[in-house]
Amino acid sequence: MSLRLRFALLTALVVLTGLTLAGLALREGLRLALLHQASAGLDALLAGVRLEEDEDGRTRFQVDATLLQAVLPGTILLLVGEEGLQDAVGLLPAPETLEALARGQGKGFLVREREREGLVVRAARDQESLLAPLRLVNRLLPPVLVLGGLLAFALGLLLSGKVLRPLERATLEAHSLAQARAWHRRLTLPAQQDEVRRMVEAFNQVLTALEEALAAERRFATEAAHALRTPLTLLLGHLEKGRLLEAKAQAEGLRELVERLLLLARAEADALRLKPVELDTLVFTQAESLRAAFQARGVKLSLELPEEPVQVLAHGPALKAILVSLLENALQHTAKGGWVQVRVGEGRLEVANAPSHPNPGSGLGLRLAETLAKAQGAQLKWSSEEKRFLVSLRLKEG
Repeated sequence: MSLRLRFALLTALVVLTGLTLAGLALREGLRLALLHQASAGLDALLAGVRLEEDEDGRTRFQVDATLLQAVLPGTILLLVGEEGLQDAVGLLPAPETLEALARGQGKGFLVREREREGLVVRAARDQESLLAPLRLVNRLLPPVLVLGGLLAFALGLLLSGKVLRPLERATLEAHSLAQARAWHRRLTLPAQQDEVRRMVEAFNQVLTALEEALAAERRFATEAAHALRTPLTLLLGHLEKGRLLEAKAQAEGLRELVERLLLLARAEADALRLKPVELDTLVFTQAESLRAAFQARGVKLSLELPEEPVQVLAHGPALKAILVSLLENALQHTAKGGWVQVRVGEGRLEVANAPSHPNPGSGLGLRLAETLAKAQGAQLKWSSEEKRFLVSLRLKEG
């Protein structure tokens, strides 16, 4: 069932319920008003009744034009004494009903009474004739409810179509966007500042995030292909020339690169488990393993390590990959004769280089370092001070 149809049915149900309650309340109010009016009329009739004695000395109603005019159709006046019914005025019902009224058992009658001269003067009004207007209400109420429900349903369809038109337009645009895979496009914002507009804005934000993710994926694929192509070319060259030692070294480098790529995939899947790691020991080991590469390029590598061991809560292989990526980036973007400094502090790792290349680097290595740092709850920041680039990595202390 569509949202528009559900809205129309809900509108019809609400209106139908309201009309039903209003009709029942109107019917009950009319009933109470008729009963109140009839009671007041019977009290007035009792107040105006006059009694007289007949030739036999029995008390009876004084029947005159005023009394006959006051006794409405369906109204009965009874004079009841110790011996029972003494007199009655009006269109009299069946004898058994009349006797029941005399005994005060008038079922189906509205009864009011008053004592006069030791006798009971009782006025009764037939409720069937009294409540006749209610029958008209009972006949009119069902068709009015049906008509009101149908009108409410039609009005609900009309209003829901108008309200949901921006949503339908956005849905069509979204289908068109998905079929064309045009993630750079955005949905048209409705003019009204309502919930539909906020939903379209949220969808556009999702499209922006999706576009950024796809662009990052394309960049990653390009960077990974570029990072793998050069070592593979060198490996093939070494193999063709029979340089097995060089080929083996190149293959080891490829294996490390693939392992780092696997770490990147695990980090994006939030699958890294953190354990206490000695940061200073890891930095010393990896920096010394790359010192020969720095010397070959003419770049000085210096370490500043604390006297006491520094333990951090991290994923060992991922932390190693971060450090290697930062050192390789510094080596690649530091001019010959420059220097690279690695500093370890309280849960803090800094890699600074100078003089630096104008571009600090944005390839696969830095992407790897940034993703792995984020996966461990750390922050990777860039700082530029007087042509000096600083990479600061903060980790949780173990």
